[in-house]
Amino acid sequence: MQENPTPHNIRACPDCDLLQKLPQLATGQAAHCPRCNRSLLKPRADSLNRSLAFALTGIILFILANWFPLLSLKALGINQESTLFSASVTLFNEDRPLLAIVVFLTTILFPLLSLTGMVVVLLSVKLDRVSRRYTAPLFRFLMSTDAWGMLEVFMLAILVAVVKLGDLAEIVMGPSMYAFASLVIIMTLMSLSLDPEDVWKRLRNCTI
Repeated sequence: MQENPTPHNIRACPDCDLLQKLPQLATGQAAHCPRCNRSLLKPRADSLNRSLAFALTGIILFILANWFPLLSLKALGINQESTLFSASVTLFNEDRPLLAIVVFLTTILFPLLSLTGMVVVLLSVKLDRVSRRYTAPLFRFLMSTDAWGMLEVFMLAILVAVVKLGDLAEIVMGPSMYAFASLVIIMTLMSLSLDPEDVWKRLRNCTI
């Protein structure tokens, strides 16, 4: 007998808006839209534990990336060190407040919110302490702001600056640079390992 569709397994395709029922999938399987072939659902193995481990690692790397110098610039006997936060401060002091705000939001605030918020959500789910009033809106907010964490763009800008300034001054990469590069990788792995459907399923069954 065919299972009656419920609101929880009915999904509208994000690309073509085709309304369809999602099947029960095992790990490694994937559901695609029959009209446009957009990927709709792909369960990931041990998603909660892996994502939580990556999020906790990311918080440690985030602290290290903001605690130590990012780059040291040596020219004409002058040594100047910079950090992630000082980049925003420098732009603000150079009368570029809007750009300073954008850099601060995309390299510090949103990544920090993403990491800490994900730890709160995943721990709540694992400990079965989820709340319809707080946990679900927080997870929805994290999913909507995920695109604003542009650490990889900032990393690319740093590499371009290092190449262009290499002939003019001696550039020394500080400990923060290695932590920052690792943070970019960890946040990418966290995004790839997270199964939002698994989290939403547990949030729908919450009792608090």
